[in-house]
Amino acid sequence: MGADWSDLPQELVIFIANRIAFMEDFAAFGAVCKPWRSVATKENFTGRLSHPFLMLPGEDGAAIREFYSFTKDKVQKVNLPEAEGKLLCYCSGWLITLEGLKFTLLHPFNRAQIKLPDFRDSDGRLSPTNMSHFHTVKKFVLSSNPSWTSDFAIMVLYDHEHLAFCKPREHKYWTSMVLEEHPLDITCYKGRFYAMCYNGVLVFDIENPKQAKTRVVVQGPLRRHVHASFGTKTYMVESAGDLLVVFSYGDIYRQAPRFRVSKVLRDGKRPSKSVVKDLGNRTLFLGDNNSSFSVMASDYSGCKPNCIYFFSCIYRQYIYPERGDWLVRSEENINMGIFHMEDGRFEQHFGSPSFALKEAKFPTFGTPCFWIQPSS
Repeated sequence: MGADWSDLPQELVIFIANRIAFMEDFAAFGAVCKPWRSVATKENFTGRLSHPFLMLPGEDGAAIREFYSFTKDKVQKVNLPEAEGKLLCYCSGWLITLEGLKFTLLHPFNRAQIKLPDFRDSDGRLSPTNMSHFHTVKKFVLSSNPSWTSDFAIMVLYDHEHLAFCKPREHKYWTSMVLEEHPLDITCYKGRFYAMCYNGVLVFDIENPKQAKTRVVVQGPLRRHVHASFGTKTYMVESAGDLLVVFSYGDIYRQAPRFRVSKVLRDGKRPSKSVVKDLGNRTLFLGDNNSSFSVMASDYSGCKPNCIYFFSCIYRQYIYPERGDWLVRSEENINMGIFHMEDGRFEQHFGSPSFALKEAKFPTFGTPCFWIQPSS
């Protein structure tokens, strides 16, 4: 007969839990039996995320989410009932969910939650009538990690063109901002929020919400790299202390996109040369619904240096539903792979052929997917 692991003394089980280094092992530990699952809490998890993961798309309303490790070519299932039908975006270790007018930050592994102010502003520009568009929430960014401090700000890019921010510890309301040009992407760089627009890169001053303003820090030259097609995507990402803008371009039916990387700021200043041909030992992770990030490739086994890992959805066709006045996707094509900066080579899949087969099983109408950043 096999061993009955549920009979182990709880003190011993806690001792084991405290010495588990990686999230995926901790998740497996909690799945052994009910007594072990009761010990698999955030208080007993002292480890760190070992390498980047891809949180796979799930069917709408699904509580079980899958995390793919491309370094191990393995899928880990995690139960996230708090995110059922509400998952939106990811940034700095946290997911953001929306139910009604309520935003909540959710940690995907220890399941901690942080309630944010209701999505309203003091001027009434944010209201329930706007919320029908929140299926198009593109991204949110944090000024600092809520795991380490409650003094953080959050900015949301929604409905493709609108921005709002708040400081949960200080503000009861959100503040909406209207830009002259539609923002293509947002990020946090050295503690401040930035946006990429067609007219350049903007930095936000939000110390006083009633007098929030923007300033152009990089003008003009980047605009010519933005091609007016549905296949063009723009990402902002910090890498080795520099702020990069990455353009993915090609038509919507092309399966092998090209990338152009520009360095727009170095230590807060415009560099003399903007085009980046070589990322060195860095690797970029780009996604539609997560804050993009970079890692030192040599720190993670199987991570390829001087490469861009990307995952995005290409919207081929739109339909109007019978009820409501917003557009929804009726068909989408998942575009994913690795782009090699050195020679422009493109790998279609991250792992072995076993994962390649899974692409065909991805839901075409469900929740988004995210790159999950390793613990710092």
